[in-house]
Amino acid sequence: MANKRRRTRVNFAAKADVNVTGAQLLDLTTRDLSHKGVFVLGSHPLTVGQQCTVTIRLVDDPASDVELFMEGKVARSTVDGTAIDFVSMDPDTYMHLRNLVLLNSPNPDEAASEFSKPAFDPSSEKD
Repeated sequence: MANKRRRTRVNFAAKADVNVTGAQLLDLTTRDLSHKGVFVLGSHPLTVGQQCTVTIRLVDDPASDVELFMEGKVARSTVDGTAIDFVSMDPDTYMHLRNLVLLNSPNPDEAASEFSKPAFDPSSEKD
């Protein structure tokens, strides 16, 4: 299978919640993260194309308020985990995501160039 990825993916383990109509999946573990999406580990009752919201906690501390909020859709779901493409996020989340990718990338210059071509409109915040 050919690699269709056009964005730098970085190893990134954090806790995430995924919400879809009729289900709330809490305390999932992320495997990796990119400018365009996230992969969460484990088998989940999600289907390709399903709309969702993703919350990623940057600090494993319930008292911390450092969280990223993204809207997405399920791109792939296997027994190993679920890939979610981001479709929108607020500007603050976008900047945090950008910094996470750059700081964890083996080639920050290449990763930085990817951010000059947005995968979506980072200002398309949903109410």
